[in-house]
Amino acid sequence: MALVAQGAGYAYAADTRFRVDALREVDFEVVPGELVVVAGTTGSGKSTLLRLLAGLLEPTEGLVSVDGIAPTLRAARGSVALVFQNPETQFFAETVLADVAFGPRNLGSADPHAAAREALTAVGLDPDVFGPRSPFTLSGGEARRVAIAGALAMKAGYLLLDEPTAGLDARGCRDVVDAVVAERDRAGVVVVTHDPEDFLCHADRVVALSAGSVVISVPPSELTHRHAQYESSGLRLPEVVRAQILARQRGAALTGVEFDPRAAGVLLAESLGAPR
Repeated sequence: MALVAQGAGYAYAADTRFRVDALREVDFEVVPGELVVVAGTTGSGKSTLLRLLAGLLEPTEGLVSVDGIAPTLRAARGSVALVFQNPETQFFAETVLADVAFGPRNLGSADPHAAAREALTAVGLDPDVFGPRSPFTLSGGEARRVAIAGALAMKAGYLLLDEPTAGLDARGCRDVVDAVVAERDRAGVVVVTHDPEDFLCHADRVVALSAGSVVISVPPSELTHRHAQYESSGLRLPEVVRAQILARQRGAALTGVEFDPRAAGVLLAESLGAPR
């Protein structure tokens, strides 16, 4: 079981003189139980890749499959849940609870409202407080969390998120990261972002895109050794990682890499022989 792109490419306005190749020969895979971060600057092809994986676009070259079938087929219905970068474009119901419950109801859930309440709680929103509200009265951060709850409630085999923590305050960001990481226990998760710092410490793999092509696809622990390749895509590693790279270049005998600042401090101290 896997969500796979093989040699996948996509061109907008493919049959016209205005053709733009957004993706070129992309190989990508995510399996249940895995969290993959896809990073890249604006225009690198991140959002187009998500739309291909979700079946909203068909590749102009190569193929995309979900558990062995095309995601555009009816048999794949409910297999992939996608949260767009602009959550307000997903809302249509009169209340938050009805909006979040729509996905599980449409997929035949025995208790869609219970699924919706569970999902709202997972992203840090009290269903008794937010459930009766109109989704069009939400703040930007609240709207993003409700949109993510709508995807979580579907319990799809694969969860795709486009910039899920953009515009969130620190508490909202923690709630969303925790909910997404918890979802990995039962699904394959793909997080697209231009700023992967929030998810690096949880990711199984980091994929960097540049100009529609994969520049690097490695476990996060390898970024300290392949940072030049990663940053060639226009991205910049978090300062906590760059500090460890500099320490290693200056002779520190680091035993690994840490993405949490406190854990990184302990690692650096130990490399210098300081007591814990």
